Amino acid sequence: MNTKQFVFLLIVYQCCFLAIVKPLEVPKHMKSGAKKLTNTCMKETGATEEMFTEAKRTEQLPGDNRLKCFMHCMLDKIGLIDNENIIHLDNLLDIMPPEFFPMIEQLHTTCGTKSGADGCETAFLTVDCYIKTNPVILTLL
Repeated sequence: MNTKQFVFLLIVYQCCFLAIVKPLEVPKHMKSGAKKLTNTCMKETGATEEMFTEAKRTEQLPGDNRLKCFMHCMLDKIGLIDNENIIHLDNLLDIMPPEFFPMIEQLHTTCGTKSGADGCETAFLTVDCYIKTNPVILTLL
């Protein structure tokens, strides 16, 4: 598994599966990789820590375009959104352990790709669906 896959595994673990499967010990290098990716996308999009704090406080994603583009950036950098803004969550089945498959399949089947006006809105609407399907995701932002 390459570094990109390790970072992605960490992000998915943190965002989608923490409450579903037995917690895993995440190596420090994976945590630092995820933090670097987050910082890169925050710099590229102008998303702020306050946006995530607000999301946790209100239990909703703020509709700020910077946050929408942050989500697109993250999905793009880990290879889950293509040039036509189709999200391929099922690609995770190639790199995730089998115990994650039911949740991946549930999110993929329930949400698919929620079409928006552009890539940023598409990423936002789809991640919002993931959160509505599995609300624990929001608490981990």
